[in-house]
Amino acid sequence: MPEPSTNSSASGGVIRGPSLLRLGRAVRLGVKSLWLHKLRSLLTALGIVFGVCSVIAMLAIGEGASYEAQEEIKNLGSQNIILRSVKPPEEQKVSDKGSQSYVLQYGLTYLDIKRIKSTIPGVTVVVPGRIMREYVWNISLHLDSEIMGTVPWYPEMRNHHVARGRFFSNTEMDDKANVCVL
Repeated sequence: MPEPSTNSSASGGVIRGPSLLRLGRAVRLGVKSLWLHKLRSLLTALGIVFGVCSVIAMLAIGEGASYEAQEEIKNLGSQNIILRSVKPPEEQKVSDKGSQSYVLQYGLTYLDIKRIKSTIPGVTVVVPGRIMREYVWNISLHLDSEIMGTVPWYPEMRNHHVARGRFFSNTEMDDKANVCVL
């Protein structure tokens, strides 16, 4: 009785002849089926291409969003600590000095900011700021706006740039000049 023919594969294993014939027959049958059903084959290929493209697009969108979020965090500064004052409830607003001075009394003062910088080790720069909602007007235009009072080094620490003109200077801050940056 004749022995079945054998071929050696690259991996050192042995592939039997009849197995190789079955594989060849299966491939021919598959190609013939694809050829007979051209439209179904085309639609299947398109489905695979669109599926892969949509996965790549979703990954790209996710990476873009991640990059944008990381850039925002980097602009804030990884070593920055932001403290925000919370306005006390309305019933605590009664003050001997009146309602206007009360608004300026709560929260950290400029003296507190100087103390933080001088007493806490590792603090190199302190950027104070106060945000208030007020009406702003110009001849005929009245707007309810957020107004922020801060210091000249604010744009450098927050990585903000003035589009036109300049930010106010240390001299203007020391002289308490009426300066507005829009």
